[in-house]
Amino acid sequence: MRMGMVVLALAVPMSLLSCGSATAGGVEPGKVFTLAVGDTARLADPEYAVTLTGVGQDSRCPEGVQCVWEGDAVVTVRITAGTAAPTEHELHTNARFATAVTVAGHELRLVALNPHPKQGVTLAADSYRADFTLQ
Repeated sequence: MRMGMVVLALAVPMSLLSCGSATAGGVEPGKVFTLAVGDTARLADPEYAVTLTGVGQDSRCPEGVQCVWEGDAVVTVRITAGTAAPTEHELHTNARFATAVTVAGHELRLVALNPHPKQGVTLAADSYRADFTLQ
């Protein structure tokens, strides 16, 4: 009985670790994934990586305010594909501008940027989370 408890006590954490590493291995094409500033996601192909390097400007209309236009936020990403030099790209929340970029045959699309601005509140750079899809 005691030996069974020891085996169980060791097996549960090991199974949890193996689940974590499997999901952390890469982004599934077409699925939404979220990055904080400084985070990197990799496609199942480990030679394709996307890093959220910053949010350059955020002029989106704050919650509770009536604006003439919806505004725009600019997200900067660095994409590394294979042995090519990493490239920097700006993606916008406003569909009037570039919301997607294609590099090495994969399309990276900005889906959302959170949190949304609030009147009178300054957002810290590290509070942003960007949602993307990768095809």
